[in-house]
Amino acid sequence: MSSPVNAEPLPYGAPGTATPDGFESTPQRLRRTLRTRPAEGLLRRSVSSAGNLFRGDDYPHRLAEAAAGAQAPVSTGRRIAVVGSRGGAGKTTLAALLGSVYSSMRTDAVTVLDNAPSGGTLALRTGVPDAASLDIAAAEVSRRPPTSLADLSALLTPAGRGNLLVTGRRGTGGRPAADDAAKALSLAISRYCPITVMDCGTGLDLPSTRWALSQSHLAVFATTASVAGLEDAGLYATAWQRDPALAAVPLLVVVVRNQPDGPFRADAEARRLTRMGIDAVGLGYDRHLAAGVEISLGLLARRTRLEAAALAAGVLARATA
Repeated sequence: MSSPVNAEPLPYGAPGTATPDGFESTPQRLRRTLRTRPAEGLLRRSVSSAGNLFRGDDYPHRLAEAAAGAQAPVSTGRRIAVVGSRGGAGKTTLAALLGSVYSSMRTDAVTVLDNAPSGGTLALRTGVPDAASLDIAAAEVSRRPPTSLADLSALLTPAGRGNLLVTGRRGTGGRPAADDAAKALSLAISRYCPITVMDCGTGLDLPSTRWALSQSHLAVFATTASVAGLEDAGLYATAWQRDPALAAVPLLVVVVRNQPDGPFRADAEARRLTRMGIDAVGLGYDRHLAAGVEISLGLLARRTRLEAAALAAGVLARATA
């Protein structure tokens, strides 16, 4: 079911959709190509498959073990805010990845909200680029509160198998999300969806981000596996504990490797941060995730699928602790 009020169509449009002159634009063509490109090339996949013929492959078992935590029952709605200090750190990738993993492994509804002030791409990453904005959904909830999951689904935009509910980019001139309408939307979502992931704008001082954190049971801080990104992780983790409003929300740092040939390994740097007393995990480079288009879990590298399942399980465990 689509949203009752659609956002303005975006320039990258649906894959394969022609522009008024009858041709695909370059962004449309690239999106169509990249959204189906697997993380691992044909040669690597062939070698891996051939190797499994001669040895036992315990990958399905390891994946099931990693995914078990993401399927844990949730008694009351849990809200997770994904934040970051720099653009390009992987915030939206993490928010879309978490939402995709949860919705693929659960039968109940999962919501991902684009809470960035403007220009967010969460709806694109979840495959519904024309999803109505959080502002529109919040206004509708204030006018007519949903009385069932079906009512809520009609206000948001279903993606994936239909149990992932999405809001699109916010208007450039809209009011901050820290208002009664957005709070009413958050409460309505938590009533019917056990997990809500909020993709916040860059920086922790934005009113919309502060509001999201005040509503959340866990903050996920995305940072790059780089000198600047790792320095940010240390500085922000320290500042987090000194801010009474933030310290009340548990913080998990996710070190994201967004370059295939970068000098830092995400998992190694996450372990180093952990030794410093900072709760951290790593997410390695994945060509499919780095493409910046719809996330398809089946196109991720095998290693990334394990990391994503373990990450989703760890996030949910922390949010429900």
